[in-house]
Amino acid sequence: MNTLLSNATLFELDPLLVDEGKRIGFLHEDKAAAIGRLMKIDGQRDPIKVVKQPKNDAQPWRLVTGMHRLIGARMEAIPVWAIEVSGKPEDLADLEASENLHRRPLGPLERAKFTAALVQAARDRIARVHGDISHQRLGIKLRWERVKAHEMRPDEALTEEVNDTCAKIAQVYGWEESVGEALGMSRRAIHNDLNLFRLIIEPFPAMIEPLANHPVVGGNASQLRLIAQVREEADRRRVIEALLADTELSADDALIQADLANAKGRKPDGHEKALAAVVGNLGRLNATEQKRLVPQIVGHFKSDEVKRQLRDLLNRELKEEVAGSATAALQTAFRVITALIDGDEQVDDDTLADTAGALQSALFGLEPKGSN
Repeated sequence: MNTLLSNATLFELDPLLVDEGKRIGFLHEDKAAAIGRLMKIDGQRDPIKVVKQPKNDAQPWRLVTGMHRLIGARMEAIPVWAIEVSGKPEDLADLEASENLHRRPLGPLERAKFTAALVQAARDRIARVHGDISHQRLGIKLRWERVKAHEMRPDEALTEEVNDTCAKIAQVYGWEESVGEALGMSRRAIHNDLNLFRLIIEPFPAMIEPLANHPVVGGNASQLRLIAQVREEADRRRVIEALLADTELSADDALIQADLANAKGRKPDGHEKALAAVVGNLGRLNATEQKRLVPQIVGHFKSDEVKRQLRDLLNRELKEEVAGSATAALQTAFRVITALIDGDEQVDDDTLADTAGALQSALFGLEPKGSN
């Protein structure tokens, strides 16, 4: 049982009566301003936590968690909802740290739903004051019906909607650009969120929760945007169905399985399908299995040129400055030369000859002297 919260009481509080004290986290003033404006317009959903300071008459409360909410409320001159907690200083410090640690970031699909809801709330407020809500929603629906009918490109519809959205959010909340960015509501972020909402979440509501839980794609915004780029709704559905049927698939693999190599709908040829199968199967192996199968994999390459190309790519990946077997030969030569400089008498003529032969073989592909 959490003794810090066992007797907690919720109450309304003047934010000027709260001492924020020394905090673990940093204050981002733009973020505080954005949260304060949201609280003023929409109400406060998450109370701050405070502890009594009996020896401070000017500020009888000390903040435990919720600095941006507290400062935002001060900026807007509104009261703040608080929960009184009590405990030892180390317990209160742990509560502050754990709240920040356990605050779960939204996944891309969940965030897209949140953004769409916030945007719609702003539109509805303006429509209630200046016009008909149903007329406005009909206009949005018709825009995306035109996309489905190929009368309008998705990027054109998104650009129109993002421009309209940013204007309405600025009108309702009075945000400057930097304030919106502090809350993750930049123009680009809104574009990406509405892209996922209009092209994935809205058309396939029953598939969204399992897609969000997909181990490879669900938390990867760039993978989800690959799906959103598929123009035909039926094709997008097939890609999502392929992903839900196999938790190890990437979006690229699912596009191949759905006969869609890319967002333009070009059908993959046989080579692309074969490559997707190879890459997908290799990705399913763990490091130990891959290591065991390396000799068999290399043995299937059909020319020395391909093997050299693979070698060079691997050397670049490993940041090896010298290619192939030359690496070991040069390392040996360096050790021998260093030993000679140091006057090591154990470096004899046979050692020098072996080193020279190894270098000759590695660098020029020639057999060492004396070999059969």
